[in-house]
Amino acid sequence: MSRGKRVNSLSEDARTALAPVLGPTERVALVANAVGCTLVLTDRQLLLVREGVRYRPKSGVRSWAVDRTLTVRPGPLKRTTGQLAIECCGRTTSVFYTGDHKPNVDQLVAEVRRRIYRQD
Repeated sequence: MSRGKRVNSLSEDARTALAPVLGPTERVALVANAVGCTLVLTDRQLLLVREGVRYRPKSGVRSWAVDRTLTVRPGPLKRTTGQLAIECCGRTTSVFYTGDHKPNVDQLVAEVRRRIYRQD
């Protein structure tokens, strides 16, 4: 796992939880904190690492391949909270974020979309 600046913004619990999930050459590209979790974009997948992941090893990390089966849709901020919908294969996962989180969440969403829809 890369030890760049963005990786260092991961909590120790998140780094520990990601270690067995990432491939040997897979690198973290972007990290965006949200309410109760961290979104992590690698060169291959989007991951959601929940706070307290060490206490819920089976549900603490969710992952999606970054391909055309994945849709990410941020909703507008309502008062102080927004909702990001992550959809894949008929299932939706919601992530909530605050205004402070919004710039990083928007950057992550833009990069996911760029990767999904780039011309090969």
